[in-house]
Amino acid sequence: MYNKVKIPMLLLTILVLSASSAFSYTGNVLSLNAGYFNPKDTKGGMEFGVKLGKAVDEAVDIGLGLDVFHKSYSETSVVAKEVQNGLPIEKTTTSIKYSRTLLPLSLTVDVKLPAGRYFGYFLTGGLNYSFLFSNEHNYELDTKENRTFSGLGWQAGAGLYYFVGSRSTVLANIFYNGSEVSRGTNESIEGLPVTERVNMSGFGIRLGIKMDIR
Repeated sequence: MYNKVKIPMLLLTILVLSASSAFSYTGNVLSLNAGYFNPKDTKGGMEFGVKLGKAVDEAVDIGLGLDVFHKSYSETSVVAKEVQNGLPIEKTTTSIKYSRTLLPLSLTVDVKLPAGRYFGYFLTGGLNYSFLFSNEHNYELDTKENRTFSGLGWQAGAGLYYFVGSRSTVLANIFYNGSEVSRGTNESIEGLPVTERVNMSGFGIRLGIKMDIR
C-alpha cells in the first residue's frame, strides 16, 4: 500500500517541480472557484477550490490547485406524522450518519480560445492525486469508523471566460473528474490481501475568478 501511494505522489511532485522551473519567468495567476460536484459513489455537494498558476503566454496557463469537496448525509426513517397547534410535524430517526471529504491536489493546463475582445472559451485538463476521508457513525450498532482512501486521477473540462478588468477574469465551466481511490485493509480472503475502492468519478460545474497577481 505504501508503494502504491508513494509512486503516484512522486510522479506528481516531479511534474509540479518541472512545471514551476520551466515557467518561473512568467507572471503568476490566482484562481478561486466554487461549484457543485456529483461523484458516483457518494451524494453530490458543494466544492471549493484555489489554484496558483503561471501564465505561459496570453493563451496558456499552467497551475497547481487544491479543491475541497465535503458532504454529510444520513439514512433516516419517518416514524410519525402529526399536527401540533395547526403545524404539520414529521418525526424521523437516524440510523447512520456519513461524512465525506475529498481533497484533490491537481496539476492543470488551461487553454483560452478567444471569441471576442473581452470573452471567449477555454479548455482545462490535468492530473490529480486525491485523498478521501470517510467517517461513518452507525447509531443502531453504536459504532464509528474512520477510513482514508487515496488514488491518482484526471480531470477535463470546458467553459467560458469574460474579462471584467485589466487583471481579473470571471470563469464558468463544466468538468468531469475521473478518480478511483482505494485503501488496503487487514482482511484477507484465502490468504489474499483485500483492497477497498471508492469511485469518485463524476461531473461538476464551477464559477470562479482568476486574478493576475504579478
